[in-house]
Amino acid sequence: MDESMHGAALIDRVIARVKQDGWPTADAPDITEPVPLAPETIDRLRLAGDRPLPPSLRRWLAFDSSWLSEIGWYDDEQAPVFEGRALGDTTEWMYGSDGVMVGMFADFEKLLPSPCLPLVGGSDSRRLLYLGRPDSTGEYPVLVTDIDDLPYVAVMYPGLDVYLADLADVIDLDFDTYTGLMSHPEYGSRMREHAENTELGPDGLEFQDLDWNEGA
Repeated sequence: MDESMHGAALIDRVIARVKQDGWPTADAPDITEPVPLAPETIDRLRLAGDRPLPPSLRRWLAFDSSWLSEIGWYDDEQAPVFEGRALGDTTEWMYGSDGVMVGMFADFEKLLPSPCLPLVGGSDSRRLLYLGRPDSTGEYPVLVTDIDDLPYVAVMYPGLDVYLADLADVIDLDFDTYTGLMSHPEYGSRMREHAENTELGPDGLEFQDLDWNEGA
């Protein structure tokens, strides 16, 4: 494993790019003046269930806590609380409450009961950080949801580290499909961990694939 391609080391590269050039996409709000958190503040922070923050998030918060507040993670950038929302509530927050298909994401909560935090990017698709089970590096998966046909959920990134690196264009990733990183030489093993942990599998699941919706 190339450590510069994972976790805090990868976030250092993201921070350097954002400081120099900003985000290369209009989907991401600009960081006009970073609001760094002190190490002792970060040490006190916990995810839902009193779990430690992933390395990527710790490093990002040492640089700035305002951006995650702006995209809907918490209200107080000086004292973040990572409660998150259920999958159905998160998708409704991201897509809006109109449309039958958005409401159908709540059916995935039997499979994915842990809290979620919204991320930027996509139109018919959205991304979110799923606070289920971390991988062997301590990172949580970034899931993609899609409503182009039927509601669909899959593991798209192995963690916030790789998601932010892709958003900042510090790594070159090729997505033929949402789950294209499953075979990536650097990220494939982490992706497959999350595919197994979430039970979404290597290709993700559509609404009709849920066992409890068979015949619906």
